[in-house]
Amino acid sequence: MKRNTGIVAAVIAFISSAILSASVLCTWAIAQGASMRWRLLFRALCHGIPGRCLELWNVPMPICARCTAIYAGLLAGILLFFLLPRIQAHLARKMLVIAALPMFVDGITQLAMLRESSNPLRIETGLLAGAAFAFWALSEVESHVLSTA
Repeated sequence: MKRNTGIVAAVIAFISSAILSASVLCTWAIAQGASMRWRLLFRALCHGIPGRCLELWNVPMPICARCTAIYAGLLAGILLFFLLPRIQAHLARKMLVIAALPMFVDGITQLAMLRESSNPLRIETGLLAGAAFAFWALSEVESHVLSTA
């Protein structure tokens, strides 16, 4: 693994962990009596519709189930990148497109009011897309570093 790949992995891991941790902390604070307005801090990241959010301490998290899963998937994708054999970036890109399709179809069919998605489905599609994105991003960095070395 090249140094740049490690740096990108660390940045992705830091951002994902920070957002997930802040979301859990916000939820805990609200459960302890803080104002629900604290959820508004996360609006730039997610719609945060309470019915589409996971609940902790009987309080909906400020980011939806899909976004929570995407951030967790990014962390899983980093782990997968380091555990699995290296693949070429163009193959990782194709895997990303395939992995993002279920999330796209789920979101579009729900937006078109053809059906209502469920949190378990949002979690599955978010985890898959997040992991594939991190795997692709690190593969691209690794490929770029190798081609310029």
